[in-house]
Amino acid sequence: MIEVKHWTAQWVDAHPELVAQEADRVTNKARKIGTTLRRILPGLPHVNGAILLTQEPSKVKRLAGRDVRGVGFHSLNEWRGAVSLDSSVALTPQQVKLLGRSLEPKTAVAMDGSLRRLAGYVNLELQTPKDDRFHRVYKGSHSARQDRVLLHLYDVSASDEKNIETKARREYDALHKLQLHAWAPRILDSYQDAPGYAGEMFFFTVVDPAAPSIEARTSDASWETTARLGFARSAARALAELHEAGAGHEPMVHRNLTPNTILVKHDNSPILTGFELTKIPTDISVAPGGASTKETDQTVAPEVRSQGLTAADHRSDVYSLCACLTGLFRGPEDETSGERPQLLQRA
Repeated sequence: MIEVKHWTAQWVDAHPELVAQEADRVTNKARKIGTTLRRILPGLPHVNGAILLTQEPSKVKRLAGRDVRGVGFHSLNEWRGAVSLDSSVALTPQQVKLLGRSLEPKTAVAMDGSLRRLAGYVNLELQTPKDDRFHRVYKGSHSARQDRVLLHLYDVSASDEKNIETKARREYDALHKLQLHAWAPRILDSYQDAPGYAGEMFFFTVVDPAAPSIEARTSDASWETTARLGFARSAARALAELHEAGAGHEPMVHRNLTPNTILVKHDNSPILTGFELTKIPTDISVAPGGASTKETDQTVAPEVRSQGLTAADHRSDVYSLCACLTGLFRGPEDETSGERPQLLQRA
């Protein structure tokens, strides 16, 4: 029974209790498999447990050969030992096929993000693209409290990027610093290991604001111009407060303001979301290098389109916000809405 883990040597050393729990979990799985298969093949040998580490062998070299509660660690260079490939043959090909068919699950492992339950939350519905394995967002509710939430799930084993765990934590860390502001989503569960995936998958939850984005709301004819103007003023104040939440003279920078990350609450106030790229002063950067991939997105500041997110600062945030709000006043002209786009363009 092989458990695949994306652990680093540093993580293993820092979390001995979790490592021991995972080793016990592997042992229990091996026992269950052995018990199940001996009903079919009474003479089945002992089923061992092993942990295969997917990090570069050089990063887990000192873990190779380690034994935790009877479960051995193996690097990718030692995969033959993990699967006992060099041990003596214990089963015939026919027996292997027989036992394999008995173990085959009735449903395939979901690789497209399909997930219905996690950590007490049920009826989870994926909100992000299926091919985005690193960061997935689900809508759901708590099985007991009935809280409606957005669950953010991060799979650090899906990427070999440098500082991937820092990148996974960034949205939570940014929101944690902004909880005093009404325009920031409310955190329910703090950033933590996903049950059964310690060191590999993490999650946190926020209260579902149940609010449409400005992109969805723009076409709403009942959203009058005066209300849109009021919303624009509130959004500008929210961005100013975000920038002031930085450390010292260095502002916090959102770097991801789009018509989809700015929401409109029922009381016409804004909710800012999409903090996964936020620049937090004194923290390690999570911005990808190079030019922006959104070269045709007019809500992205020109310097960011040409140089990438590392060029973003509070001024590029203002540009993006104004570009997003300009879309609220396109359409039938009246005296007020005709002036507002010009003011936003000058800003």
